[in-house]
Amino acid sequence: MYYIGRLDPISNRVGWLRTFEIDDDDTSETIDLTGASIVAEVRDPRTGAIVISATTANGQITIDDTGVFTINAPLSPSGPLIRAGEYEVGVTATINGVPVQLIIGTLPILDGVVTQL
Repeated sequence: MYYIGRLDPISNRVGWLRTFEIDDDDTSETIDLTGASIVAEVRDPRTGAIVISATTANGQITIDDTGVFTINAPLSPSGPLIRAGEYEVGVTATINGVPVQLIIGTLPILDGVVTQL
């Protein structure tokens, strides 16, 4: 029921904005996320530090429709710059009290080059 693999790259200058649709592998139907709690974290594999933490609780993840959620985790221009590289990513949801792994993979973060936003 979860995705394993490499996600589309993001820029280290503007953040992570991506919409996901989650389907049940057995039935091919979208999974009802109504009332779910979703957590997405991006970890630096060299240091083990979490560099992005988006949740439904902090408002950086919204449930848009049945089986559809959006991550909108802006990177603060005044905060520390995340170095370009390949990062580990995991996304879990608690649906009707049951924890479910949605995504396990890698997230390429590219140097966005621009120094002025």
